[in-house]
Amino acid sequence: MDFFIDKKETEELFQEIFKKIQILRNGETHHEMKKFGLNYPKALGATIVNLREIGKDYQKDHLLAHKLWTKDFRESKIVATLLEEPEKVTGDQLERWFAEMDSNELLEQASMNLFQYLPNIKELVKEWVKSEDASKQVCAVMVVGRLAMDKKEESDRLFIDFIEMLPKKFEDAYFLNQVKRALGKIARRGDVVVNKLVALVCELKREDEDWKEIWADLQYELNL
Repeated sequence: MDFFIDKKETEELFQEIFKKIQILRNGETHHEMKKFGLNYPKALGATIVNLREIGKDYQKDHLLAHKLWTKDFRESKIVATLLEEPEKVTGDQLERWFAEMDSNELLEQASMNLFQYLPNIKELVKEWVKSEDASKQVCAVMVVGRLAMDKKEESDRLFIDFIEMLPKKFEDAYFLNQVKRALGKIARRGDVVVNKLVALVCELKREDEDWKEIWADLQYELNL
């Protein structure tokens, strides 16, 4: 369990940020979110763009991120992912956040804003993709896609290992779509990775319709 010592200055920043979040309340956006299945217990309908603007105004702060997360609003959780200090994230914290992320939107924001920057993310990705926790699997795929796109200097080994650990069958359409997106980004990294990727997909598509879809997308990406 993580323990926090409260600070007056951090509490004042938390109150300041949450007031800004409340000002962004948007009933129309909240209604649209529900239409797309984003049924948060507590949400104000603020846009991701506006929440990012709030995040830009503050320094990263572990305690502040904790306060925002535990406020338990969709918006405060997203800002928490923007303001958390990656090097201070603990294993217990990750387990708690995974248990409390109740939408694919939050998984995506956490992966993009925070998880890809964790010091031990390469080890975590391998652990998550093999996990029985669907949320962890989704985040592993999202993070690898981001690393393939943003970390040009990253060793190809990470992506080859990831390709080899992918499931042979897919039970969830959202997860399948995230795999397609990630593999499309991985396919841009060069011949070594591409050759491994093509060999695996060609093998799997003989027995599974989902991998045929993945192959069709890769053919477009690789101009085959």
